[in-house]
Amino acid sequence: MTTLYIRTFSFKESLSDEAALDELTFFINELIPAIQNSPSVQSAKVYSGAGALRSQLELLVEMDDAAGYEEMLLDPTIRRLLGRLYGAWDLSKSTQTFLREVTPDLLSALSSSD
Repeated sequence: MTTLYIRTFSFKESLSDEAALDELTFFINELIPAIQNSPSVQSAKVYSGAGALRSQLELLVEMDDAAGYEEMLLDPTIRRLLGRLYGAWDLSKSTQTFLREVTPDLLSALSSSD
């Protein structure tokens, strides 16, 4: 069942604006393509809210199913990039959400009395 993974993040305040821009460029140019190459990923995009490009950022990854998240984390290319990524993020303010698409199959499964 299609699953949407949403990761909200911001960069550490200790990073200069130039360093935050370098990290965002790395994220867009290296990590997003690696995520998009994961077998069960349908799409991966980064969005920003109002204001500067160092806060209110969201990664949205649409996957075939929730197992796609673990597949991404086990991918050697992605694992190699995550250390740099997590080193730049303020993880104390980061959140993650998994949403599953509501489909007739899901409704049937949830309403089953078996």
